Amino acid sequence: MYYQCMDNKHNKKFLIFSDIDGSFMNHRSYSYSTLKKYILLLKNHCQVIFNSSKTFAEINELNKSLKILSPFIVENGACIFFPRNYNNIVLNKNFFKYNEYLGYKLTNKNSELLISETNHLKKKYKFSFLSEITDLRLKKISNLNIQQLKRSRMRMFSNPILWEDKETKKDQFSKEINSLGYEVSYGGRFLHLCDSYNKGKAVNEFLAILKLNKNLSYKTISIGDSDNDLSMLEQTDYSCIIKSSKKKLLLNKKKNNYYSKNFAPEGWRESLEYIFKKENINF
Repeated sequence: MYYQCMDNKHNKKFLIFSDIDGSFMNHRSYSYSTLKKYILLLKNHCQVIFNSSKTFAEINELNKSLKILSPFIVENGACIFFPRNYNNIVLNKNFFKYNEYLGYKLTNKNSELLISETNHLKKKYKFSFLSEITDLRLKKISNLNIQQLKRSRMRMFSNPILWEDKETKKDQFSKEINSLGYEVSYGGRFLHLCDSYNKGKAVNEFLAILKLNKNLSYKTISIGDSDNDLSMLEQTDYSCIIKSSKKKLLLNKKKNNYYSKNFAPEGWRESLEYIFKKENINF
């Protein structure tokens, strides 16, 4: 199902690919309460597709709290989850059934394999995998409660890294990771190791799946704040970069980029309102 965005002349469909931490939610408090009413309004016009380093359990819980039934992308682009019977998508070998969803994998790796292939680097660098961090320590790092911590650990494809070494060693670490067939991306709190996928590739796969269905017309919007969002931000018609305390993200893409004046969650709404105004859309 698509949510149509209407103006006076045309029926327009907008797909909004959004990061969560630091983009939809406040990076420190995880607050998004100011967006609850706004997203109810949006869902009658657009479709919000969360594209995050978070797990299936985390994003599914968020969607339920927002009362939206949409596809979403987990663990930095490792897998796309579609509600069953979504838009009559054509299935292939990459799909698998998972609860009330159909998963579409962009990788054959899993958390255990990732550790086995990279764990030897601990002889040269100081870091911990998320699965190795105690609940007490992780709570201090992330400010998540016990239930949120539990959902954050339910990883199917990845195992984020907490960097505990000197910043000057990151470049060499990245080179060694590259030689093992992985790429390092930087999120708000953790490093993420990805093999054949990233958020941008997941967006492209998602759009390719939709193109198998005819008579679809849409524009795409991406919203992010960190380095691991760059690949996604480069792929869409409009790109929204949410204000961050870290370095400013610079895109190779030069058109239709908007830098919010506010942090999340206010910056999320601000960015979309700018785009809708530019598109002459009122709702």
